[in-house]
Amino acid sequence: MGRPQVIDDEERERVYERVAAVDVAKDSGMVCTRLPHPSRPGARQSTVWTVKARMGAVRELGRQLARGGIQTVTLESTSDYWRIWFFVLLRHEAPFDRMGVKGLCPWAVAAA
Repeated sequence: MGRPQVIDDEERERVYERVAAVDVAKDSGMVCTRLPHPSRPGARQSTVWTVKARMGAVRELGRQLARGGIQTVTLESTSDYWRIWFFVLLRHEAPFDRMGVKGLCPWAVAAA
């Protein structure tokens, strides 16, 4: 067996302090946020809830995530149901700006 090779993280492989993920289904999304724990330094706290796949509900989610300082949102979907989530969250005005895009910077990913 050869010696392990150490590879430094690329810019795209950064670890974010405040993140959200949405497991997208046809009529709703299971949202999970992971934030620094409010009273235990170095610890993280997760919250999970369901949001309906409706424009108003997704907009409200965007506002809630922005208030929580969320830096990036990962969307996982086995079909094209991710579209409403992606475009509404992308257009949501948030203080975070990455790669010239102002908004919550959603990422669409495949389960594989």
